[in-house]
Amino acid sequence: MSQSLSQTLSGMVPNLSLEDHIYQAEDMISLTSNTSFPTRELSSPDSHSTRSCDTCCMETEPTEKGMMDVHVVPAAYHRSNSNQCSQMAAYDMYRRPRGLAMIIDIEVYENDVQERRFGSHVDVDNMKSLLQGLEFDVTVHKNLQLAQFFKEITEFCCNKMHEEADMTVVVILSHGKDGVVYAADGQSINMEYIYEFFNNRNCPLLRGKPKFFIVQACRGDRPDQGVDSSEASTAPPSPEKTLSKSKKRRAEALDAIACTPDAADVARARPTWEDMIIAYSTIPGYASLRDHEKGTWFVQSLVEVFMSHAHDTELVDLLRMTSERLSHFTNEMGEKQTCNVEMRHLYKRIYLNPGLGRPRSPPHSPRLQHLEQ
Repeated sequence: MSQSLSQTLSGMVPNLSLEDHIYQAEDMISLTSNTSFPTRELSSPDSHSTRSCDTCCMETEPTEKGMMDVHVVPAAYHRSNSNQCSQMAAYDMYRRPRGLAMIIDIEVYENDVQERRFGSHVDVDNMKSLLQGLEFDVTVHKNLQLAQFFKEITEFCCNKMHEEADMTVVVILSHGKDGVVYAADGQSINMEYIYEFFNNRNCPLLRGKPKFFIVQACRGDRPDQGVDSSEASTAPPSPEKTLSKSKKRRAEALDAIACTPDAADVARARPTWEDMIIAYSTIPGYASLRDHEKGTWFVQSLVEVFMSHAHDTELVDLLRMTSERLSHFTNEMGEKQTCNVEMRHLYKRIYLNPGLGRPRSPPHSPRLQHLEQ
């Protein structure tokens, strides 16, 4: 990162660890292997739904659909407590709009430093429609270079509208590997650094409010060959079989890049990390699959589940249902995909309550007013 960019970001968000003695700028943002610069990277009981996982799927076997007609089912009433534990409260979710949402889509890479992410526009359209249906004010940024990427993240983090919000959502669609995603100019961005923009120290306007991150990117290049449930053998697949499948796997693309692994740094624990939930399209070390025409399995699964069940289901349960739906997808190579959810001090339930606004306060009774005096 250039010194001027570093100073600009530090000025706007003064508590970022850009100048910290543990996190240096070169630790957080590194160039790809196309350059000669060195790189270092950072490794990286809920309420019962009214419908169980057995009934959450609209189809027995999900099929890739591409662009969808997204309509969010509105909630019938505000949910405030878990049926399992009435003492566990829910985050406020009354304001209309609920808050700001930002989608960053890196589909095209400059000078072909990475493969174009064909089909990503489908994910953008579906996700934008979903978030608008969930009452968010959505902005979309496409193909951002490193400096532009951080400019948009910084301005979004500092937006005064967060003070009037109940929640925020950040969606990142990109190539990546574990711990980083890639800007349109091929430079890597440490995901921990992005999350740090939104902790309590750097984004006080979102203190006590849920921050939901959705990351569609590879976290490695390993394919998930799946497990034959009728096969008792635990022997690993032969190298020849794995190589054969990997050569054929191009009808679906990967949101990964080819590069050599680097030594991992250890992230510091921060007491200021609260109210965050992160949904990754895949688990560490594994690839994330994307159809060139219909988009990614993960985003489609998430959009289908949320638009049909967000009206009566808590967010963590929605992500469980997304995971279950994702498990049904298989390509012609027999490959599967497993999403991953991470929570950072998420103290309350999140009911999105689509279609509902802040309830009106009942008129103050003169008799009650007299008794209170």
